[in-house]
Amino acid sequence: MKQQLTKEEIQFIDNYLKNSGVEYIDTRTEVVDHVASEIENRFIENNTSDFYEEFKMYMIQHKKALLKNIHKYRWSLDKKILKQVFVNLINQKVLAISGLFLVIGFTLMNTLSFENVDLKTTYLFITVGILFLSAIYPLFWFRKQKISVINRSAVLCYLLNYWFFSTIEKMLTGHLYGYGVFIIALTWFNISFAVTQVNYFKFYKDKFQLS
Repeated sequence: MKQQLTKEEIQFIDNYLKNSGVEYIDTRTEVVDHVASEIENRFIENNTSDFYEEFKMYMIQHKKALLKNIHKYRWSLDKKILKQVFVNLINQKVLAISGLFLVIGFTLMNTLSFENVDLKTTYLFITVGILFLSAIYPLFWFRKQKISVINRSAVLCYLLNYWFFSTIEKMLTGHLYGYGVFIIALTWFNISFAVTQVNYFKFYKDKFQLS
């Protein structure tokens, strides 16, 4: 039977990595899981149960490469974020909030009775700008917490929004109906991003008892 590390031993690995400069707790969690698995494998390979000796030898051999390749674990988080964003597109909360935003937005647009397409288009882009801010607000709300997923998801959200605007805006110039569809899709996407960020923060808050 494979020997599992104790909570104290896992905490020891976590503290060691924190003192070695791995500040973000979510990235550190990924590395801790990897190191713990490697130490458990070494117990079997070396027929021992001496955690501290195996940990010391593992770090002598792998610490430099482990810290150098920390971006690999960040990329793993990026993939998890994007996957969860797409999963949350059919989340009831996301659908409800998106529907509410769209009803309010299109009601205001019809009520204000803009006189020309250009002004309506401007209004649509202002609306999306507000929605984009709603997607990155967790970055400011949780700015004091060492959670890379908040920073990285905000950057990903910004880059994807920038790509949408820089490419689709040119394609839809003068087509108000197309802009409407564009607004619906981007609204839905940005709200899913915001909900995903909050869910991730709550997960790490519960796991690490963050304030």
